[in-house]
Amino acid sequence: MVLTVAVLALAVFASQQGADGSSGMLLPGTDPAATAAPGQATTDPGQTAAPGEATSAVPGLAATATLPGDAATPTLPPASEVVATRFAPILDGDPADWVGLPVYTSPHIVFTGDDWDGSDDLAPTWWVGWDNVYLYFAFNVVDDIHSQSQSGNSTFRGDSLELQIDTDRPGDFGPTLSADDFQVSLSPGDFGALPPSAWLFQGTPGGDMLDAPGGYTIVVAARPTADGYTLEAAIPWVDLRLTPTSGLVIGLAVNANDNDQPGTAAQEVMKSNAPGRRFGDPTTWGTLTLQ
Repeated sequence: MVLTVAVLALAVFASQQGADGSSGMLLPGTDPAATAAPGQATTDPGQTAAPGEATSAVPGLAATATLPGDAATPTLPPASEVVATRFAPILDGDPADWVGLPVYTSPHIVFTGDDWDGSDDLAPTWWVGWDNVYLYFAFNVVDDIHSQSQSGNSTFRGDSLELQIDTDRPGDFGPTLSADDFQVSLSPGDFGALPPSAWLFQGTPGGDMLDAPGGYTIVVAARPTADGYTLEAAIPWVDLRLTPTSGLVIGLAVNANDNDQPGTAAQEVMKSNAPGRRFGDPTTWGTLTLQ
C-alpha cells in the first residue's frame, strides 16, 4: 500500500516505572523508544456517564463504548476462533512483515451511537502473533475519514481499536467480568500532535472494568495510509498477569471504533470479529489459541 505521507509515530506508555527506574522495553528490531506518561482523561472527575451512552469517559471506568450495544447482524455466526503464530515483528507501524501469516477481519457491527448516519466505511484487517514476552497485533484499517482527538481512557471516542481478553477462560468461563478479564485500548493518534497511545483496563471481582492497577507497558506504532491507517502493538504478557505456553486458549474479541466527525469526540460505530460480542459477557467473545 502506497503511503501519501511517510509518517511514523512510536510511543511507549507505562503507568508506573519499575523499582529500578526503568520505564520501557526494547522490542526486537526497534530503536530505544521514547517514553511518555499515559494520556489523561479530558473530562471533569466528578462527571458520570449513563450506561449505554457513548458520551464522556469516567475516570477509573472502562470507556462507555464497551457497554452493550444492539448487534446489527440479524443471524449471528459462531464467534471467531483465532490462532496466534509464534512471531516477533519489527514494531514500526508497517505490517508488511506479517505477510504470509493468517489474516483476520472484524466485520460485525456490534455497537452504534446516536450520531451514526448508517454509513459503513470501516474495514479492519488484522494479524496476531506471540513470543515469550509479548502478545503482538498488527492492523490495516480502511477508513475514509480519520478522526482522533482523545487520549487516555477516552480514546474510544475517536478512531481506535479495542481488545477484550479473558486470560482464564477454562477457570471461570461465564457471562460476567472478573479480575482475569482485560481490555486494551489502542489509538493511532492524529498523526500530528497527538501520538499513538494505549490504555489498559482490568476486570474486578464485582464485575466492573476499571483502570488497571499496578502499571503497564504497551508499545504502539502507527502510520497513516492513503485509505486509513496501520497500527502495530506489543502487549507484555506480564501486564495480563499471564505466562504464555503453546496450546494456551484464552478469550479474545477484536473491535474497531469509528468516528467520522473530525474535531468532535464521538464514538459512532464499533465492529468486532465476535458477531454477538457484549462488553460484560466473555462468553460472547471469540477464542485465541497460541500455536
